[in-house]
Parts: sequence; C-alpha cells; structure tokens
Amino acid sequence: MRDLTKQKWKDPGIVMVILLSLISLVVWIWWPADTHIGGLSLAGWLMFACFFIWLTLTISYVIWMERIEKK
Repeated sequence: MRDLTKQKWKDPGIVMVILLSLISLVVWIWWPADTHIGGLSLAGWLMFACFFIWLTLTISYVIWMERIEKK
C-alpha cells in the first residue's frame, strides 16, 4: 500500500494538475495588485506568459506519458 501511494504522487497527471494549480494561484493572488506595465495589468501579462508555461508542461506531459506507456 505504501508503494502505491508513492507511485500516485509520481503520476504525470497529478504532477501537472498541481503545477497548473500553483501557477493559477499565483495569478489569482496577484490580480488585485492592479500593477500596469505597457498599459496592461500585470495579471494579464502573467496569464500571457502562463500560456507558454502551460504549453511546455503539456508537451512534457505527453512525452512523459508516452515513455510510461512504452514500459
């Protein structure tokens, strides 16, 4: 049972959900700060940057899952 719990935390889906939740949490915490850069709210810039972070995480997730399925 203990090994099953350790393996669950290494599951790519759980890791990705945790990372995406942390990124979303940072944006939502920062949202009320209302700091503007280049005429846009900093939260807007963070969401734009998060698109590339999410894209990278999605590609790494797919590669990770393919490696697990090959085993």
